[in-house]
Amino acid sequence: MGSEDSDMNIVVTQISVGGFDNDVNAKMLSEYLEEQVGQVLRCRLKTSSTPPKSYPTYHIDEESMQRMNDYIRVEPHAFVHFASSGSANYALAAAGRNELILGGKPLKVSLGPGNPHCLDKKRTDEMPLKFSDVNVEIGGLVSNDDFVVGWSGPPTGVNFLVDRFDGTCKILFTKNTVFSFKNEARQAVIKCNFKIQFLTREINEIKECKDFASFVILLQLASSPLVFYRTADDDVEESVAFDLLDDDDQWIRTTDITCSGAIGRFNTYRISIRPCNGLNFAKAKKYFRDSRVPVVEPCNQRLRVRNEPNFGVPMPEPFFCIQYHDGISFKVLFLVNAVLHKGIINQHQMTNDFFTLLNKHQEGISVAALKHIFSFKRPVNDAVKKLEHIQTWLWNKLNLLKSTEESDDVVEVGGW
Repeated sequence: MGSEDSDMNIVVTQISVGGFDNDVNAKMLSEYLEEQVGQVLRCRLKTSSTPPKSYPTYHIDEESMQRMNDYIRVEPHAFVHFASSGSANYALAAAGRNELILGGKPLKVSLGPGNPHCLDKKRTDEMPLKFSDVNVEIGGLVSNDDFVVGWSGPPTGVNFLVDRFDGTCKILFTKNTVFSFKNEARQAVIKCNFKIQFLTREINEIKECKDFASFVILLQLASSPLVFYRTADDDVEESVAFDLLDDDDQWIRTTDITCSGAIGRFNTYRISIRPCNGLNFAKAKKYFRDSRVPVVEPCNQRLRVRNEPNFGVPMPEPFFCIQYHDGISFKVLFLVNAVLHKGIINQHQMTNDFFTLLNKHQEGISVAALKHIFSFKRPVNDAVKKLEHIQTWLWNKLNLLKSTEESDDVVEVGGW
């Protein structure tokens, strides 16, 4: 969208264009602006938008739906990147004098960062660190070397960006999405861009994993990321091979895009990066360390990766929780779900051994143990072992307190 010069003045190279006919395509508009204004690097002619009174439906498989395009489309407009800021300013001035006429209609032009939705996107000319065609899997660690996958990203076309300007990390990809209409049985299938975004400071830990074919990292988040979409059934004309900043096309917040609710259930992202991105990978690790994110070097043991049971099966309920377990009281089960939703212990760690431990001790011990686990800031890799350790500590502490009540001796009890 722009950059900053030495005087800290914003240099804008992108404009938004409207006012042209429906039969104009991106190539026609790009060639006209190059002839009248200056070199155009990219032109995205926007012809798609979220249909009125519709919403994306992620639990419906788009491959089973017939692609329909009989919905009301947005008025065509375009986002144009010029090679220089002078061209962008000239286009704005020329449009103000009604000198840009395409197909008998005057073009309407506004500068990119002037869009009120994009005022926070003014940046320096430092580009994000981009990792192209990565593999992304969302899941959780059952143990130190056992990773369970709840959702896998598309096999191709997934990009991972580390943006040092605003301290964010982004996972970007494109896929067809089903849109349902309010009070109607029909659906529309529209190609959409998706963005999973989180702040660098929300990363608890980054762990490198041993792999022979690529760089593999595990990103462990403190909370669920933000998820956005925007329609992408657009006409794009691009004249350069290098990366450009994102268009001013507005992103829309959305819910969990995985039918199994993996974004809400898990907090660990396994990202496989191609070896050709080794230089950017080293820069990203340095940036994470400078941002005080713990980066754990790879160990000799390889990570086991497997799909969770019922992988890809839609959730029966919109909000995942454990509603009942034999012998477990409501008070204990409430805290089990609290620990689960905070991401300290994931559902695949809550085995029969885990619930047997909760039944083994009296309710007060289990309640105190779960409250203590809830205070943790990072996930537990071996939930059964950790729960047993805390319960034993609490039981010994309880016996010690009882013994001190029966004697006059003063005993100091150490904290956990």
